[in-house]
Amino acid sequence: MLSRLVLLTAQLLGGWFAAQALVQALPRFGALGPFVYAVSAGVVVWLIGLVLASILRDTPSPSSATLTAAVILALAGALLISLRPALPPEVRSAMRGLADELYPLLGAIIGYALKR
Repeated sequence: MLSRLVLLTAQLLGGWFAAQALVQALPRFGALGPFVYAVSAGVVVWLIGLVLASILRDTPSPSSATLTAAVILALAGALLISLRPALPPEVRSAMRGLADELYPLLGAIIGYALKR
């Protein structure tokens, strides 16, 4: 239980800082920026899980299916950001409270946790 909490915290913090640094090092992609961030967040979350699986006890090593689930749900979070103008006003106002980068990152972490 403690190892899962450590893994979740490391993925959240590491994914937040490392994915942003990775995207800033890449050239600009314009309207595809959130999707590039989503893919990088999914890969970073998976890599953190891979490294911590070898360090922490009771933490299984993630598979390629875990990487796929993390990237797909991160892309779903990026799609949610890009479709925000088409959503009802109540949903849009609720989404304003969180940073745009948080949706793909949370999608990647949820995808990792569901498939693992």
